Amino acid sequence: MKAICQLCDSDRSRLAFVKNGYAHFACCDCGSLYVYPRPSSAELLEFYRLEQGNHLSQSCWQESHKHSWDLWKHTLQVARNKAGSGRLLDIGCGSGEFLRFAQKMGWRDVEGIEVIPEIADIAGQLTGAIIYTSDFLETPLAENSYAVITLWDVIEHLSNVPMVLERIFSLLKPGGIVIIGTVNQQGISMRFFKEKSLTVMPPEHLTFFTSKGMRQALKNQHFTGIMCWSCMIYLREWTRFLSRTTSNNTGDIKDYANVRSTLTDSSLFLQLIRVTNVGLKITNLGDELVATAQKGKL
Repeated sequence: MKAICQLCDSDRSRLAFVKNGYAHFACCDCGSLYVYPRPSSAELLEFYRLEQGNHLSQSCWQESHKHSWDLWKHTLQVARNKAGSGRLLDIGCGSGEFLRFAQKMGWRDVEGIEVIPEIADIAGQLTGAIIYTSDFLETPLAENSYAVITLWDVIEHLSNVPMVLERIFSLLKPGGIVIIGTVNQQGISMRFFKEKSLTVMPPEHLTFFTSKGMRQALKNQHFTGIMCWSCMIYLREWTRFLSRTTSNNTGDIKDYANVRSTLTDSSLFLQLIRVTNVGLKITNLGDELVATAQKGKL
């Protein structure tokens, strides 16, 4: 069966590389990179509930997301301006740091989805919110009820992007906003490291988006007012050179967490990130691709 890009529906692709036994194809039309054939949702759920997947994702659950606070604040302000501060759902909420941040910014009705029960418990304790532990596509949620739905570094993990975006559209109330943060296929780390990038670790990450691919995927599901930009440099890609090991094991994750915590406790470093993000947005070299889109009002 021929590889089809989930984002722009193109069947024109080339084999870019194979890693960990997974073939990665580059779309010749939107430029996105994707694993094909893709694991099923059931296979992925089992992977993340196993110790191996648990360890691979630990870096997303550590504290010290201070370098993301400006981005979180900006996107929540965009959401409030367009959709108000109603019901908010964070898909793949991890230990609940973003949900807690949203609460501090005035969101009172927040919920999360996190498939690993131990991490979901931490999020629930931190926020007092309802945290679902089932697969997003199987979680019973009311349609037309959310003002904001967020996916921070989650959508690249999912096997069926169109189906996920379609359901998000149905869950948003008219005028509601989706906020997506994901790996930028055209970011500086992916350009430099290519298949050696630490973000390329199948079956954890299955799709690497470009702005063009993201826009088309959202348009295909009838979203409007689409905005895309890039920011951030993934610290782990570069701080691994300060670590005693460059493998994806628990020791490396702990080393990275210590380095990240030290850096993000520095006000000078955080100011440097703000300045750098201006240039990354202009050049589209940021490692994080961010998108906001709206469900049209009736």
